[in-house]
Amino acid sequence: MSLSFTAEATKAKRLKDTKCIPHRLLFLDQTRGLIMVFMALDHALFFWSSGRMNNEGLPLLLNGTVTFNPLGSSNIIAFLVMFLSNLCAPGFLFIAGYVLALSIKKRELKGISNWNINYYLWQRGMLLILFELFIASPAFNLPLFMQAKSFSVLTVGTFFSFSVLSTIGIGFFILILGRHISPWKLFGLSAVLYLLTQWFIPTLTHNFPLQTAPAQTWQAILVSPVPFSPRLLVNNNFPVIPWFFAMTLGWLYGHTYSEEQGIAYEAKRFAVSGLSSLALFFIFRFSRIGDYLLPDGTFLGFFGLSKYPPSPDYFLLYLGLIFLLLFLFFKLPETSRIAGILATFGRVPLFFYNTHLWLYAAVPAILSSFNGYSLAFGVVIWLLGLLILYPLCHWYLSWRATIKTRSSLKTHSSNIDIHSERTE
Repeated sequence: MSLSFTAEATKAKRLKDTKCIPHRLLFLDQTRGLIMVFMALDHALFFWSSGRMNNEGLPLLLNGTVTFNPLGSSNIIAFLVMFLSNLCAPGFLFIAGYVLALSIKKRELKGISNWNINYYLWQRGMLLILFELFIASPAFNLPLFMQAKSFSVLTVGTFFSFSVLSTIGIGFFILILGRHISPWKLFGLSAVLYLLTQWFIPTLTHNFPLQTAPAQTWQAILVSPVPFSPRLLVNNNFPVIPWFFAMTLGWLYGHTYSEEQGIAYEAKRFAVSGLSSLALFFIFRFSRIGDYLLPDGTFLGFFGLSKYPPSPDYFLLYLGLIFLLLFLFFKLPETSRIAGILATFGRVPLFFYNTHLWLYAAVPAILSSFNGYSLAFGVVIWLLGLLILYPLCHWYLSWRATIKTRSSLKTHSSNIDIHSERTE
């Protein structure tokens, strides 16, 4: 009797603790939805238009000297697209880490075993990598295939073209072990590794052509992006170490979320973080530290930051803006129509990501007209794509809810049957 009472009390406490972690934070979905809208703009122009700004900072070896791509255009539309799209990757990684931390905490409080949680992380990580290899990467490589008019250009390097989904997937693998240490220690370790890679990027890039194929592969996966080449074993523009830093930052914020303080306090925490981050960005930028691409005295040059690999200034600016967006969406009325549309996009990030790539890539592929239109025309295509994506995402949400309801009813029915058998 005593053991039964203790077990029931433990179960009740777990259920009570689980309520301390909200099922969904609406402003997270809305912010992620806005991020995905900006990402769609960048990718629509990638497939349709010419004149996109190239300030990505990709390290290049020219005449034995390591250099970084400079600001490539003074077009104000190109700059605006670049600025908005640069919010996407750090915001996507940060929110992924934040949401994952809340999800893992809920599973732990429910008493789910470590083995099952690790299996969940492994399964999700593998799914993201497979989506990258078989859906996202082929979409990005469509221009290459269509220009060659043959699949003869398909090499190991074009197949293993990693990007943001695979980086998040590998991050899930790392967290199988990382979740067993303090989130502060995990973030600190990630920050140290990130800063070390920043320090050694010029040396690593200089030695890259001389390295063996396995060494090039590990460097591309973990440390530094290099210009795309079908001759490489792996191409990767989102190396794990620098981008896992943004994910562990989200993981830290998710683990330090406090129900006792309330969601309003969490929003204020984002506001303070955002203002602090932006203040540090301006201090660093005016001091000409924290980025390989130094300001050239122009407005565009001041904000022309290195994304590949992401510099400290890049993270300070764009994560700071993400923090402020989270705060602003918390303040936005829940009845806002725009916020509702963004929340729909933000609740199905994986579906949106894979669908939008092929939506924007398919027509240029059929017409063999990649990058054949103006930026303004590309913006129109982007808006038309969003009009198609919204009902698709809304349908997918409804379908997923129906599947969950049926699964829940089936589980409930099975529990009733088992209980009936026991009472008989």
